[in-house]
Amino acid sequence: MKKPLLFFIFLLILSCNSEDAPIIETKIEQQEEEKIPSNDLNSFFHNALISDRFNNIERKDPIKIIQFDEPNNRIRTNYSFLKNLLIEPKNKQSWFITQNSEASTVVEINSVDVTTGWITLGKTFTGKLNTNTGATLEFFNPFVNYQIINDSRLFNPYPTSVSEGIFNYIQPGGIIAKKDGTYTLLTPIVFGAHDKRSIYYATSTNLENWVFHNTKILSTDMIPFAKPNGNVFSTGNPLKLDDGTLLVLLGVQQPNNNYTCAYMIIDEDLKILQQPKEIMIPEWNGLDQNSFPLNITKFNNKYRILFHKRNPDFIDREIHELIATNLFEALDANKSIISTKMIHKGTNSTGYLRGKADDASYINFNSQLFLLIGAEETPSNYLTSNNREYGLMKLDENTNSWTHDKRSPLIINPVQLYYKYPMYNWAWDHLGGFVSPIIRNNTLYVFMAFGTDNPDYYISGIKIPLN
Repeated sequence: MKKPLLFFIFLLILSCNSEDAPIIETKIEQQEEEKIPSNDLNSFFHNALISDRFNNIERKDPIKIIQFDEPNNRIRTNYSFLKNLLIEPKNKQSWFITQNSEASTVVEINSVDVTTGWITLGKTFTGKLNTNTGATLEFFNPFVNYQIINDSRLFNPYPTSVSEGIFNYIQPGGIIAKKDGTYTLLTPIVFGAHDKRSIYYATSTNLENWVFHNTKILSTDMIPFAKPNGNVFSTGNPLKLDDGTLLVLLGVQQPNNNYTCAYMIIDEDLKILQQPKEIMIPEWNGLDQNSFPLNITKFNNKYRILFHKRNPDFIDREIHELIATNLFEALDANKSIISTKMIHKGTNSTGYLRGKADDASYINFNSQLFLLIGAEETPSNYLTSNNREYGLMKLDENTNSWTHDKRSPLIINPVQLYYKYPMYNWAWDHLGGFVSPIIRNNTLYVFMAFGTDNPDYYISGIKIPLN
Protein backbone atom coordinates (compact mmCIF):
# COMPACT_ATOMS: atom_id res chain seq x y z
CA MET A 1 0.00 0.00 0.00
CA LYS A 2 1.26 3.50 -0.83
CA LYS A 3 2.10 5.69 2.13
CA PRO A 4 2.52 9.27 0.87
CA LEU A 5 4.94 11.23 3.00
CA LEU A 6 6.22 14.78 2.63
CA PHE A 7 9.59 15.48 4.05
CA PHE A 8 12.17 18.22 3.69
CA ILE A 9 15.56 17.63 2.19
CA PHE A 10 18.11 20.34 2.67
CA LEU A 11 19.99 20.67 -0.58
CA LEU A 12 23.48 22.09 -0.66
CA ILE A 13 24.10 24.17 -3.77
CA LEU A 14 27.76 23.80 -4.50
CA SER A 15 30.01 26.44 -5.96
CA CYS A 16 33.76 26.07 -6.37
CA ASN A 17 33.91 26.03 -2.57
CA SER A 18 31.04 23.68 -1.65
CA GLU A 19 31.34 24.36 2.08
CA ASP A 20 30.22 27.99 1.58
CA ALA A 21 27.21 27.12 -0.58
CA PRO A 22 23.73 28.30 0.49
CA ILE A 23 21.10 25.81 1.63
CA ILE A 24 17.85 25.53 -0.30
CA GLU A 25 14.82 23.69 1.02
CA THR A 26 13.08 21.43 -1.50
CA LYS A 27 9.95 19.33 -1.04
CA ILE A 28 10.07 15.76 -2.29
CA GLU A 29 7.16 13.39 -2.14
CA GLN A 30 8.13 9.86 -1.16
CA GLN A 31 6.11 6.70 -1.52
CA GLU A 32 6.83 3.08 -0.84
CA GLU A 33 7.64 0.99 -3.88
CA GLU A 34 5.11 -1.61 -4.84
CA LYS A 35 5.77 -4.96 -3.16
CA ILE A 36 5.75 -7.80 -5.68
CA PRO A 37 5.03 -11.35 -4.44
CA SER A 38 8.10 -13.55 -4.69
CA ASN A 39 6.24 -16.22 -6.66
CA ASP A 40 5.26 -13.77 -9.42
CA LEU A 41 7.12 -13.62 -12.70
CA ASN A 42 7.40 -9.87 -12.12
CA SER A 43 9.67 -10.45 -9.13
CA PHE A 44 12.52 -11.45 -11.44
CA PHE A 45 12.47 -8.13 -13.28
CA HIS A 46 13.98 -4.81 -12.22
CA ASN A 47 12.95 -1.29 -13.08
CA ALA A 48 15.17 -0.90 -16.14
CA LEU A 49 13.79 2.27 -17.70
CA ILE A 50 12.86 4.70 -14.93
CA SER A 51 10.86 7.53 -16.44
CA ASP A 52 8.49 8.35 -13.60
CA ARG A 53 9.03 8.52 -9.85
CA PHE A 54 6.24 6.07 -9.05
CA ASN A 55 4.55 4.67 -12.16
CA ASN A 56 6.03 4.35 -15.65
CA ILE A 57 2.63 3.46 -17.09
CA GLU A 58 0.87 6.59 -15.89
CA ARG A 59 3.78 8.96 -16.55
CA LYS A 60 2.43 11.68 -14.23
CA ASP A 61 5.51 12.42 -12.09
CA PRO A 62 8.60 12.65 -14.30
CA ILE A 63 12.06 12.54 -12.81
CA LYS A 64 13.59 16.02 -12.67
CA ILE A 65 16.93 17.55 -11.81
CA ILE A 66 16.73 19.58 -8.60
CA GLN A 67 20.42 20.41 -8.18
CA PHE A 68 23.57 20.45 -10.32
CA ASP A 69 27.07 20.55 -8.83
CA GLU A 70 29.11 21.59 -11.85
CA PRO A 71 32.62 21.41 -10.29
CA ASN A 72 32.04 17.78 -9.30
CA ASN A 73 29.86 16.92 -12.31
CA ARG A 74 27.02 15.51 -10.24
CA ILE A 75 23.28 15.99 -9.91
CA ARG A 76 20.44 15.41 -7.49
CA THR A 77 16.94 14.50 -8.63
CA ASN A 78 13.47 14.13 -7.14
CA TYR A 79 13.71 10.33 -7.47
CA SER A 80 13.72 8.63 -4.06
CA PHE A 81 14.54 5.01 -4.87
CA LEU A 82 18.19 5.43 -5.82
CA LYS A 83 18.98 1.92 -4.63
CA ASN A 84 17.53 0.78 -7.98
CA LEU A 85 20.54 2.37 -9.69
CA LEU A 86 22.86 0.10 -7.70
CA ILE A 87 21.48 -3.06 -9.33
CA GLU A 88 24.17 -4.50 -11.58
CA PRO A 89 23.75 -6.66 -14.67
CA LYS A 90 25.74 -9.87 -14.85
CA ASN A 91 28.24 -8.28 -17.22
CA LYS A 92 28.46 -5.06 -15.13
CA GLN A 93 27.02 -2.78 -17.81
CA SER A 94 26.60 0.79 -16.58
CA TRP A 95 23.51 2.77 -15.77
CA PHE A 96 22.90 5.84 -17.91
CA ILE A 97 20.96 9.07 -17.84
CA THR A 98 19.07 9.80 -21.04
CA GLN A 99 17.13 12.77 -22.29
CA ASN A 100 14.97 13.49 -25.30
CA SER A 101 13.24 11.22 -27.79
CA GLU A 102 14.95 7.89 -28.45
CA ALA A 103 17.81 8.70 -26.07
CA SER A 104 19.42 11.35 -28.24
CA THR A 105 21.39 12.31 -25.11
CA VAL A 106 23.19 9.51 -23.25
CA VAL A 107 25.40 10.12 -20.18
CA GLU A 108 27.02 7.35 -18.15
CA ILE A 109 26.53 7.25 -14.37
CA ASN A 110 29.79 6.76 -12.48
CA SER A 111 28.46 6.43 -8.93
CA VAL A 112 25.36 6.89 -6.80
CA ASP A 113 25.27 7.94 -3.15
CA VAL A 114 21.90 6.82 -1.80
CA THR A 115 22.50 8.68 1.48
CA THR A 116 23.16 12.16 0.09
CA GLY A 117 21.32 11.67 -3.19
CA TRP A 118 24.25 12.73 -5.36
CA ILE A 119 24.60 11.02 -8.75
CA THR A 120 28.07 11.47 -10.18
CA LEU A 121 28.17 11.58 -13.96
CA GLY A 122 30.73 10.14 -16.32
CA LYS A 123 31.27 10.36 -20.04
CA THR A 124 28.67 11.84 -22.38
CA PHE A 125 28.30 9.48 -25.33
CA THR A 126 25.85 11.46 -27.43
CA GLY A 127 24.04 14.78 -27.14
CA LYS A 128 24.42 17.32 -24.34
CA LEU A 129 22.82 16.91 -20.93
CA ASN A 130 20.40 19.65 -19.87
CA THR A 131 21.37 20.21 -16.24
CA ASN A 132 18.95 23.06 -15.56
CA THR A 133 16.73 22.76 -12.49
CA GLY A 134 13.48 21.12 -13.59
CA ALA A 135 14.96 19.37 -16.63
CA THR A 136 13.49 15.89 -17.01
CA LEU A 137 15.52 12.73 -17.50
CA GLU A 138 15.34 8.96 -17.44
CA PHE A 139 17.55 6.31 -15.86
CA PHE A 140 18.31 3.49 -18.23
CA ASN A 141 19.94 0.06 -18.07
CA PRO A 142 18.24 -2.65 -20.16
CA PHE A 143 20.77 -5.27 -19.11
CA VAL A 144 19.58 -5.45 -15.50
CA ASN A 145 16.79 -7.69 -16.83
CA TYR A 146 18.41 -9.74 -19.56
CA GLN A 147 21.46 -10.94 -21.38
CA ILE A 148 21.48 -11.11 -25.16
CA ILE A 149 22.26 -14.72 -26.04
CA ASN A 150 25.92 -14.89 -27.06
CA ASP A 151 25.83 -11.06 -27.21
CA SER A 152 25.08 -11.51 -30.87
CA ARG A 153 22.55 -12.29 -33.53
CA LEU A 154 21.07 -15.76 -33.35
CA PHE A 155 22.92 -17.29 -36.31
CA ASN A 156 26.59 -17.42 -37.22
CA PRO A 157 27.07 -16.97 -40.11
CA TYR A 158 23.93 -14.88 -40.45
CA PRO A 159 21.95 -15.74 -43.61
CA THR A 160 20.93 -13.09 -46.13
CA SER A 161 19.15 -15.21 -48.72
CA VAL A 162 17.10 -18.39 -49.11
CA SER A 163 15.91 -20.38 -52.09
CA GLU A 164 13.21 -17.78 -52.74
CA GLY A 165 15.80 -14.99 -52.98
CA ILE A 166 17.51 -12.27 -50.96
CA PHE A 167 15.50 -11.23 -47.93
CA ASN A 168 15.28 -8.18 -45.70
CA TYR A 169 14.99 -9.72 -42.24
CA ILE A 170 14.06 -12.74 -40.12
CA GLN A 171 11.56 -12.65 -37.26
CA PRO A 172 10.54 -15.21 -34.62
CA GLY A 173 7.28 -17.08 -35.14
CA GLY A 174 6.89 -19.50 -32.24
CA ILE A 175 9.07 -22.08 -30.50
CA ILE A 176 8.46 -25.84 -30.28
CA ALA A 177 9.94 -28.02 -27.52
CA LYS A 178 10.26 -31.48 -29.10
CA LYS A 179 9.95 -34.81 -27.33
CA ASP A 180 13.62 -35.60 -27.98
CA GLY A 181 14.74 -32.55 -25.98
CA THR A 182 15.61 -30.36 -28.99
CA TYR A 183 13.92 -27.16 -30.12
CA THR A 184 12.51 -25.73 -33.32
CA LEU A 185 11.90 -22.02 -33.87
CA LEU A 186 9.57 -21.00 -36.68
CA THR A 187 11.11 -18.05 -38.50
CA PRO A 188 9.01 -16.00 -40.94
CA ILE A 189 11.25 -14.42 -43.59
CA VAL A 190 10.47 -10.92 -44.89
CA PHE A 191 11.33 -10.00 -48.47
CA GLY A 192 11.58 -6.33 -49.42
CA ALA A 193 9.54 -3.77 -47.50
CA HIS A 194 7.04 -6.38 -46.29
CA ASP A 195 6.31 -7.23 -49.93
CA LYS A 196 6.36 -10.97 -49.30
CA ARG A 197 6.74 -13.22 -46.27
CA SER A 198 7.22 -16.99 -45.98
CA ILE A 199 7.83 -19.29 -43.01
CA TYR A 200 11.15 -21.12 -42.54
CA TYR A 201 12.68 -22.56 -39.35
CA ALA A 202 15.76 -22.98 -37.15
CA THR A 203 16.83 -25.72 -34.72
CA SER A 204 18.78 -25.92 -31.46
CA THR A 205 19.76 -28.45 -28.83
CA ASN A 206 20.27 -25.94 -26.01
CA LEU A 207 18.27 -22.75 -26.84
CA GLU A 208 21.50 -20.78 -27.26
CA ASN A 209 23.20 -22.12 -30.39
CA TRP A 210 20.95 -22.20 -33.43
CA VAL A 211 21.11 -23.44 -37.01
CA PHE A 212 18.94 -21.80 -39.66
CA HIS A 213 17.51 -24.11 -42.32
CA ASN A 214 16.92 -22.98 -45.88
CA THR A 215 13.71 -25.01 -46.03
CA LYS A 216 10.37 -23.34 -46.60
CA ILE A 217 7.40 -24.54 -44.58
CA LEU A 218 4.68 -22.25 -45.91
CA SER A 219 4.12 -19.39 -48.37
CA THR A 220 0.98 -17.72 -49.67
CA ASP A 221 1.03 -19.63 -52.96
CA MET A 222 0.10 -22.65 -50.82
CA ILE A 223 -2.99 -20.90 -49.34
CA PRO A 224 -6.11 -20.57 -51.56
CA PHE A 225 -7.52 -17.51 -49.75
CA ALA A 226 -4.21 -15.62 -49.65
CA LYS A 227 -2.76 -12.94 -51.90
CA PRO A 228 -0.42 -14.62 -54.39
CA ASN A 229 3.19 -13.82 -53.60
CA GLY A 230 2.03 -12.07 -50.42
CA ASN A 231 2.62 -12.31 -46.69
CA VAL A 232 2.00 -15.18 -44.30
CA PHE A 233 3.50 -15.39 -40.83
CA SER A 234 3.12 -17.48 -37.68
CA THR A 235 2.42 -15.86 -34.32
CA GLY A 236 2.74 -17.11 -30.76
CA ASN A 237 4.07 -20.47 -29.68
CA PRO A 238 2.30 -23.41 -31.37
CA LEU A 239 -0.28 -24.98 -29.04
CA LYS A 240 0.28 -28.67 -28.36
CA LEU A 241 -2.99 -30.54 -28.83
CA ASP A 242 -4.09 -33.68 -26.97
CA ASP A 243 -2.86 -35.94 -29.78
CA GLY A 244 0.61 -34.36 -29.75
CA THR A 245 0.15 -32.32 -32.91
CA LEU A 246 0.64 -28.57 -32.93
CA LEU A 247 -1.78 -25.78 -33.80
CA VAL A 248 -0.04 -22.77 -35.36
CA LEU A 249 -1.75 -19.37 -35.56
CA LEU A 250 -1.27 -17.51 -38.83
CA GLY A 251 -1.68 -14.01 -40.17
CA VAL A 252 -2.52 -14.19 -43.88
CA GLN A 253 -2.53 -11.33 -46.38
CA GLN A 254 -5.65 -11.37 -48.53
CA PRO A 255 -5.97 -10.31 -52.20
CA ASN A 256 -7.22 -6.85 -51.12
CA ASN A 257 -4.14 -6.52 -48.84
CA ASN A 258 -6.14 -6.79 -45.61
CA TYR A 259 -5.03 -9.50 -43.19
CA THR A 260 -7.18 -12.34 -41.94
CA CYS A 261 -6.80 -14.78 -39.04
CA ALA A 262 -6.02 -18.42 -39.74
CA TYR A 263 -4.42 -21.54 -38.33
CA MET A 264 -2.82 -24.78 -39.46
CA ILE A 265 -1.84 -28.02 -37.74
CA ILE A 266 1.64 -29.51 -38.03
CA ASP A 267 3.63 -32.30 -36.40
CA GLU A 268 6.99 -32.03 -34.65
CA ASP A 269 8.77 -32.64 -37.96
CA LEU A 270 6.97 -29.60 -39.42
CA LYS A 271 4.81 -31.63 -41.78
CA ILE A 272 1.53 -29.82 -42.42
CA LEU A 273 -1.29 -32.13 -41.30
CA GLN A 274 -4.09 -29.60 -41.83
CA GLN A 275 -3.63 -26.89 -44.42
CA PRO A 276 -4.13 -23.25 -43.39
CA LYS A 277 -7.76 -22.56 -42.58
CA GLU A 278 -9.48 -19.26 -41.82
CA ILE A 279 -10.74 -18.70 -38.30
CA MET A 280 -14.51 -18.49 -38.73
CA ILE A 281 -15.27 -16.00 -35.98
CA PRO A 282 -16.99 -13.07 -37.76
CA GLU A 283 -15.03 -10.36 -35.98
CA TRP A 284 -11.77 -11.97 -37.10
CA ASN A 285 -12.70 -13.23 -40.56
CA GLY A 286 -13.37 -11.89 -44.03
CA LEU A 287 -12.07 -9.47 -46.65
CA ASP A 288 -13.44 -6.47 -44.79
CA GLN A 289 -11.54 -7.37 -41.63
CA ASN A 290 -7.91 -6.46 -41.19
CA SER A 291 -6.46 -8.33 -38.23
CA PHE A 292 -4.32 -11.24 -37.19
CA PRO A 293 -4.03 -13.55 -34.16
CA LEU A 294 -1.23 -13.00 -31.67
CA ASN A 295 -1.15 -15.91 -29.26
CA ILE A 296 -2.98 -18.94 -27.93
CA THR A 297 -2.79 -20.91 -24.69
CA LYS A 298 -4.77 -23.36 -22.62
CA PHE A 299 -5.07 -22.25 -19.00
CA ASN A 300 -7.28 -23.86 -16.34
CA ASN A 301 -9.11 -25.89 -18.99
CA LYS A 302 -10.04 -22.87 -21.07
CA TYR A 303 -8.55 -21.71 -24.35
CA ARG A 304 -7.46 -18.09 -24.54
CA ILE A 305 -6.63 -16.40 -27.85
CA LEU A 306 -5.27 -12.90 -28.43
CA PHE A 307 -6.06 -10.88 -31.56
CA HIS A 308 -4.77 -7.61 -32.98
CA LYS A 309 -6.75 -5.24 -35.18
CA ARG A 310 -5.07 -3.53 -38.12
CA ASN A 311 -7.80 -1.19 -39.33
CA PRO A 312 -7.22 2.56 -39.79
CA ASP A 313 -7.90 5.34 -37.30
CA PHE A 314 -5.56 4.01 -34.63
CA ILE A 315 -7.38 0.70 -34.25
CA ASP A 316 -3.91 -0.84 -34.57
CA ARG A 317 -3.59 0.05 -30.89
CA GLU A 318 -6.09 -2.60 -29.83
CA ILE A 319 -5.52 -6.09 -28.41
CA HIS A 320 -8.52 -8.35 -27.81
CA GLU A 321 -8.80 -11.63 -25.89
CA LEU A 322 -11.24 -14.46 -26.63
CA ILE A 323 -11.94 -17.29 -24.17
CA ALA A 324 -13.51 -20.59 -25.27
CA THR A 325 -14.23 -24.01 -23.79
CA ASN A 326 -13.97 -25.96 -27.06
CA LEU A 327 -11.14 -24.87 -29.31
CA PHE A 328 -12.29 -26.11 -32.70
CA GLU A 329 -15.93 -25.25 -32.13
CA ALA A 330 -14.72 -21.69 -31.54
CA LEU A 331 -12.28 -21.52 -34.44
CA ASP A 332 -14.42 -23.31 -37.02
CA ALA A 333 -18.01 -22.49 -36.02
CA ASN A 334 -17.99 -19.45 -33.72
CA LYS A 335 -19.32 -21.58 -30.85
CA SER A 336 -18.31 -22.41 -27.25
CA ILE A 337 -17.04 -18.85 -26.76
CA ILE A 338 -17.35 -17.70 -23.15
CA SER A 339 -16.21 -14.13 -23.63
CA THR A 340 -14.41 -11.77 -25.94
CA LYS A 341 -13.23 -8.34 -24.89
CA MET A 342 -10.65 -5.70 -25.55
CA ILE A 343 -7.85 -5.87 -23.00
CA HIS A 344 -5.79 -2.98 -24.35
CA LYS A 345 -6.70 0.20 -26.23
CA GLY A 346 -3.76 2.46 -26.86
CA THR A 347 -5.80 5.57 -27.59
CA ASN A 348 -6.98 5.47 -23.97
CA SER A 349 -3.57 4.63 -22.55
CA THR A 350 -0.40 6.41 -21.50
CA GLY A 351 3.29 5.61 -21.26
CA TYR A 352 4.87 3.32 -23.82
CA LEU A 353 1.43 1.75 -24.47
CA ARG A 354 0.05 4.88 -26.05
CA GLY A 355 1.29 4.01 -29.53
CA LYS A 356 0.87 0.95 -31.70
CA ALA A 357 0.25 -2.22 -29.64
CA ASP A 358 0.84 -5.19 -31.88
CA ASP A 359 2.35 -8.01 -29.86
CA ALA A 360 1.40 -10.01 -26.77
CA SER A 361 2.52 -13.42 -25.62
CA TYR A 362 1.20 -15.63 -22.82
CA ILE A 363 3.63 -16.95 -20.20
CA ASN A 364 2.45 -19.57 -17.68
CA PHE A 365 4.54 -19.34 -14.50
CA ASN A 366 3.84 -20.90 -11.08
CA SER A 367 0.28 -21.70 -12.16
CA GLN A 368 -0.33 -18.04 -12.91
CA LEU A 369 -0.82 -16.45 -16.32
CA PHE A 370 1.14 -13.44 -17.50
CA LEU A 371 1.32 -11.42 -20.68
CA LEU A 372 4.48 -10.07 -22.22
CA ILE A 373 2.98 -7.12 -24.12
CA GLY A 374 4.77 -5.06 -26.73
CA ALA A 375 3.80 -1.55 -27.71
CA GLU A 376 5.19 1.76 -28.85
CA GLU A 377 4.82 5.29 -27.58
CA THR A 378 3.56 8.21 -29.58
CA PRO A 379 6.14 10.98 -30.11
CA SER A 380 7.21 12.61 -26.86
CA ASN A 381 10.35 13.39 -24.92
CA TYR A 382 10.60 9.85 -23.63
CA LEU A 383 13.22 7.30 -24.59
CA THR A 384 10.63 4.80 -25.77
CA SER A 385 9.15 7.07 -28.41
CA ASN A 386 8.67 5.23 -31.69
CA ASN A 387 10.26 2.07 -30.30
CA ARG A 388 8.41 -1.12 -29.45
CA GLU A 389 9.17 -2.15 -25.88
CA TYR A 390 7.75 -4.89 -23.66
CA GLY A 391 6.03 -4.86 -20.30
CA LEU A 392 4.30 -7.42 -18.10
CA MET A 393 0.64 -7.93 -17.26
CA LYS A 394 -0.80 -10.43 -14.80
CA LEU A 395 -4.19 -12.15 -14.93
CA ASP A 396 -6.52 -11.82 -11.95
CA GLU A 397 -8.64 -14.94 -12.29
CA ASN A 398 -11.27 -13.70 -9.85
CA THR A 399 -12.13 -10.72 -12.04
CA ASN A 400 -10.77 -12.07 -15.35
CA SER A 401 -8.87 -8.82 -15.75
CA TRP A 402 -5.28 -7.96 -16.60
CA THR A 403 -3.11 -5.67 -14.48
CA HIS A 404 0.03 -3.89 -15.68
CA ASP A 405 3.31 -4.00 -13.85
CA LYS A 406 3.61 -0.25 -13.39
CA ARG A 407 7.40 -0.39 -13.81
CA SER A 408 6.94 -1.40 -17.44
CA PRO A 409 8.48 -1.33 -19.98
CA LEU A 410 10.83 -3.99 -18.61
CA ILE A 411 12.38 -5.35 -21.82
CA ILE A 412 13.96 -2.52 -23.78
CA ASN A 413 16.39 -2.37 -26.67
CA PRO A 414 19.81 -0.80 -26.00
CA VAL A 415 18.96 2.25 -28.16
CA GLN A 416 22.10 4.42 -28.41
CA LEU A 417 24.24 2.32 -26.06
CA TYR A 418 26.39 1.05 -28.92
CA TYR A 419 28.39 4.26 -28.41
CA LYS A 420 29.54 2.67 -25.14
CA TYR A 421 29.22 -1.00 -26.17
CA PRO A 422 30.03 -1.32 -29.90
CA MET A 423 29.09 -5.03 -29.86
CA TYR A 424 25.42 -3.94 -29.84
CA ASN A 425 25.58 -1.78 -32.96
CA TRP A 426 23.10 -4.16 -34.62
CA ALA A 427 20.49 -3.76 -31.85
CA TRP A 428 20.08 -0.06 -31.29
CA ASP A 429 16.91 1.08 -33.03
CA HIS A 430 13.82 -0.97 -32.08
CA LEU A 431 12.49 -4.37 -31.04
CA GLY A 432 10.63 -6.71 -33.36
CA GLY A 433 7.20 -8.18 -32.79
CA PHE A 434 5.94 -11.75 -32.25
CA VAL A 435 8.24 -12.64 -29.37
CA SER A 436 8.53 -16.36 -28.62
CA PRO A 437 9.09 -17.18 -24.91
CA ILE A 438 9.96 -20.48 -23.26
CA ILE A 439 11.02 -21.36 -19.70
CA ARG A 440 13.76 -23.95 -19.25
CA ASN A 441 16.38 -24.57 -16.55
CA ASN A 442 15.11 -21.74 -14.33
CA THR A 443 15.58 -19.32 -17.21
CA LEU A 444 13.07 -17.42 -19.31
CA TYR A 445 14.26 -17.37 -22.92
CA VAL A 446 12.58 -14.86 -25.22
CA PHE A 447 13.31 -14.91 -28.93
CA MET A 448 12.77 -11.60 -30.64
CA ALA A 449 14.23 -9.34 -33.31
CA PHE A 450 16.45 -6.37 -32.52
CA GLY A 451 16.51 -3.64 -35.10
CA THR A 452 18.68 -1.23 -36.97
CA ASP A 453 17.57 0.61 -40.06
CA ASN A 454 19.41 -1.69 -42.45
CA PRO A 455 18.05 -4.30 -42.47
CA ASP A 456 14.99 -3.62 -40.34
CA TYR A 457 15.68 -6.40 -37.82
CA TYR A 458 18.12 -9.13 -36.83
CA ILE A 459 16.65 -12.12 -35.04
CA SER A 460 18.20 -12.78 -31.65
CA GLY A 461 17.26 -13.97 -28.19
CA ILE A 462 17.52 -12.89 -24.58
CA LYS A 463 17.61 -14.85 -21.35
CA ILE A 464 16.31 -13.85 -17.93
CA PRO A 465 17.31 -15.90 -14.85
CA LEU A 466 14.39 -17.03 -12.66
CA ASN A 467 16.31 -17.77 -9.47
